[in-house]
Amino acid sequence: MSLLLPGAFLVVGLVVLVFAADQFVAGAEAVALRLRWSAAVIGAVVVGFGTSLPEFVTSVTGAWRGDADLAIGNAAGSNVANLLLILGIAALVAPIAGRRDQAPVRDGIIAGVGGVVLLALSIDGAIGVVDGIVLVVALLAAVAWQVRAASDGPPGGDEMPLAPADRFVGARVVLGLAGVLVGAQLLVSGAIDLAEAAGLPQILIASVLVAVGTSLPELATAVASARRGQVEILLGNLLGSNAFNALFVVGGSALVAAARGDGLAVDTPALAVVVAAAVVTGLAAMVLARRPIVSRPVGAVLVALHLASVPALLAIS
Repeated sequence: MSLLLPGAFLVVGLVVLVFAADQFVAGAEAVALRLRWSAAVIGAVVVGFGTSLPEFVTSVTGAWRGDADLAIGNAAGSNVANLLLILGIAALVAPIAGRRDQAPVRDGIIAGVGGVVLLALSIDGAIGVVDGIVLVVALLAAVAWQVRAASDGPPGGDEMPLAPADRFVGARVVLGLAGVLVGAQLLVSGAIDLAEAAGLPQILIASVLVAVGTSLPELATAVASARRGQVEILLGNLLGSNAFNALFVVGGSALVAAARGDGLAVDTPALAVVVAAAVVTGLAAMVLARRPIVSRPVGAVLVALHLASVPALLAIS
């Protein structure tokens, strides 16, 4: 009987996520059209960062409680999940085939550099206040670059007027994102309760279960984007989320940990997850920048690789 409530949270959270994500993606498309921003920029900045809010809330909460494994494992584990599990599932739902342009290159550079910077700051075994400032400033610089790229519209192009039916676009985006966040929290809450009852290692819970749970907004929006054929939003969502996780989520968590008198300790299992995130993000960024195509067989391989990472992490921890 004690498992009924967590199970209900899982089911209700999933239903809310799927519906809300579809509304959020549709609203983001409308915003891109109205503001004359490219779909890729909307995917990386609005959708990618917006769907990473569950990671931010979860990691900062862990940092405030002194749980470095939760703060770091959640962020880095989510990055691994984004480009293996989520990209793979999205490709299984609808094969991904986008045109080659500068947007995936720009998104890939930001995500790849973010992963490398996080790894470099983690090697000494701790992420302190200075490291946190470096990570946050790097993220703000990346956002400025992305927003500047959004100004590449037609000369003198002002915002496009909204048709009467589009007056509620802003509400659609906000309510869609709110639904995604609520659904994710319900799912994570139920999943954590079930995992703790099973006695799983803390780093495994943080970097796999919690990471996948907080990445469910990315999964829902990625699948919705794949179904709609919005490859730019899909890739921008995943790469933008990885940049946000590596830079702002960990950086913000480090500043919160410093405010309570300590930094984020990076033990061997946590460092292993950070290394995996940097390698996966770097390789995926290079491949997608050259050829943004992911077939169903490749998607199946990506999902299998993520599943294989679970016993490997369990052996380390």
